[in-house]
Amino acid sequence: MGRIKKFGVSAAAVAAVAAATTLMSPTTAAQAATCSTSAQIGVLGGTGWALCSGTGVTQTRVVLFCQNSSGSYTTVYGPWVANSVKSNAQCSSTSSPISVGYQTI
Repeated sequence: MGRIKKFGVSAAAVAAVAAATTLMSPTTAAQAATCSTSAQIGVLGGTGWALCSGTGVTQTRVVLFCQNSSGSYTTVYGPWVANSVKSNAQCSSTSSPISVGYQTI
């Protein structure tokens, strides 16, 4: 498994997510991959995706961090997909994406 990459949230949110998520570092080959992510940040029931391609990546999944109105966080994982295939995930209807990342193997 790889570690989560590409964050765009506050330090408090990152600290909360980091406390709840422990992941191993990616292999050197996986670091050569090209990956893209996107999410509907701040949209209730919003979605996110990740797509990775390149040498050393066999599978990718999106990791979507969601927050509800009371401040509770959840992590939603998309399915593992093959190289160059988009992995999708969605927050519940009462929470919204605050960050998106990905894992590779």
